[in-house]
Amino acid sequence: MKSTIRKAIHQVDVMMAPLILSAVKEQNALNTYLFHALFRDRQEIEQQIADPQQQVTVPIFRRFVEYHKSKGYKFVSPVDVLNGLPPNDRYVMITFDDGYYNNLRALPILEEFNVPALIFVSANHVLKNKAFWWDVAYREGKKAGMSDAAIGLEKKHLLTLTDDAIDAYLISKYGPDCFTPVGDTDRPLTPTELNKLAQHPLIHIGNHTCDHAVLPNYDAAGIKEQISKAQDILEDMVGYRPITIAYPCGEFNETALKVCREEDIKLGITVEHAKNFNPDFYEPTNLLTLNRFTIWGNEDLISQCDFYRSDFHVLDKMKGMLKKLKAKV
Repeated sequence: MKSTIRKAIHQVDVMMAPLILSAVKEQNALNTYLFHALFRDRQEIEQQIADPQQQVTVPIFRRFVEYHKSKGYKFVSPVDVLNGLPPNDRYVMITFDDGYYNNLRALPILEEFNVPALIFVSANHVLKNKAFWWDVAYREGKKAGMSDAAIGLEKKHLLTLTDDAIDAYLISKYGPDCFTPVGDTDRPLTPTELNKLAQHPLIHIGNHTCDHAVLPNYDAAGIKEQISKAQDILEDMVGYRPITIAYPCGEFNETALKVCREEDIKLGITVEHAKNFNPDFYEPTNLLTLNRFTIWGNEDLISQCDFYRSDFHVLDKMKGMLKKLKAKV
């Protein structure tokens, strides 16, 4: 019931967003956006080789860039952010998580519009040419006749485990070869491809742990290894130690933040859907926990972008009111 009400209010917010944007000046902020795989087209998604995830295709990504260009946004890199963004403007930072080979499809668009992108790489997947576990669960689950709902529940369970436990589970279910990529749709970049990509002036490489580790599932030593070892592997492959990290699934804790500081990582990104307001996000802890929006390919792109740009959401106001009421009780 609560979920249905929330969805209904969210739809009201989506419909109201264009009106609000036309009536109220948008606040200056840094809007960071999350992408994963970049599919060629809908046909590639329907091949069921990889988890559809956000279902973002190359044409959708291009329209995303065009939209923000048309609205006067400035596209920035992590270096731009760390050098200090003037507070009197609006900014977008594009990020890709995981290190898929298919992210190379973004390059012609980035070059056409001269916009940078930050790619967070799961180091061992590149090093070992290892398929991502969610693609294995989806692909093999589909072959086995599992429903989307059943696969979703299985993935939800796997997200509570360490990478070793996830590997053991899927290998016991689907065999030792299940982590071999099927093709260019689901494979990670190779070390050589990653090295070449890292030299591109519009591309910045960040840490996404060694094994796409959901960090709170690990003890302190495990968190340290997942972040620090990834720094070492990525430095060997791209020639520099990353100064940025995206926490897999947006999950982090105080131990993770401590390790990031020890590794001289300056900028960290979550999956909390919110703008980053300047200059508030320049507080040291805030720089390591930046918010990030997600774009969905199976929803109207313009409506999503308008919604994320809007500074008034009924649902947020209601949540704020409920929070205040609970505090008084």
